[in-house]
Amino acid sequence: MGRFRPIGGPRPSTPLAGLRRCNTRRPWTAQAMASLTRPTVPPNAVKYTERVPRARHGTGLPPFEAIHTHLTLFAYVQGPAVTAESETRAEQHTGMPDAEWTARNAPCFGAIAATGNHALLNTPFTRDRFEPDPETLFEFGLRRTLDGIAVMISETSA
Repeated sequence: MGRFRPIGGPRPSTPLAGLRRCNTRRPWTAQAMASLTRPTVPPNAVKYTERVPRARHGTGLPPFEAIHTHLTLFAYVQGPAVTAESETRAEQHTGMPDAEWTARNAPCFGAIAATGNHALLNTPFTRDRFEPDPETLFEFGLRRTLDGIAVMISETSA
């Protein structure tokens, strides 16, 4: 656990990209680094944390907001990684891949949808063929999070 940067390939262009890549290649790292209040301190994780202030240097954010921005992004990147690891464990435990699990549970979901009590929730599934894709969900949320941070930085420097 002392090595945090993924082995092989080019050095990630941003601390976020490096963390995401590490979590993708070694899903256990997300769980190992999940605590925001009791973090583990392997040497390369400390190097990662030191790179973050460099990435935000010159934004005009006060230290309090800068560290909260860092922890928000860190938590955002960790969340999907922890979820992916949980999904992998569930598949190992049940022996069912996602598609089989979904097919097996479709009658239950269909019965809930048929009540008509959840029209707004049902809309994406009835109008379009909505299938949650972890990468698409991650990119959608990250884009909105970064947009919000950009607004905060522009308000701070204005």
